[in-house]
Amino acid sequence: MLWDLIQQGQIASATATAEAANYHAKGNAEILNKEVIRLEAKIDRLAIITQGLWELLSEKTGLTEADIKTRIAEIDARDGREDGKITGQPVACAQCGRTTHTRFHACLYCGHPLEAGHLVEKR
Repeated sequence: MLWDLIQQGQIASATATAEAANYHAKGNAEILNKEVIRLEAKIDRLAIITQGLWELLSEKTGLTEADIKTRIAEIDARDGREDGKITGQPVACAQCGRTTHTRFHACLYCGHPLEAGHLVEKR
C-alpha cells in the first residue's frame, strides 16, 4: 500500500510536469506565431516599398525590367553562388585592422562602425 501511494505521487508529479510543459509550449507557440505574422507584415511592406521605388526609377530613367533582373542576377552571383541571397563579406576594420564581417554593423573586436558592405546590411 505504501508503494502504491509513492507511485501515485510520482504519477501525479509527472502529470503536473507534463501539463506545465504543455502550457509553456502553447505559450511559446503563440509567441512564435505572432512573430511570424509580424515578419510577414514587414516583408509585405518591404515588397510594396521596393515595387514603388522600382516603378519610380523605371519611369524617371527608362530602365526596363530586363535591366533590373540582370542587376539582381549580378548581385546574387557576387559571392560565387546564385542562391537568391545577398551575402556579406569579410573586411578589415578601419580602426583595429582585424577581420570582421559586413553583416555586423560594428567591428566585433573594437566596436568601430563598419562602412563596408551592402546598403541593406546597414542598420
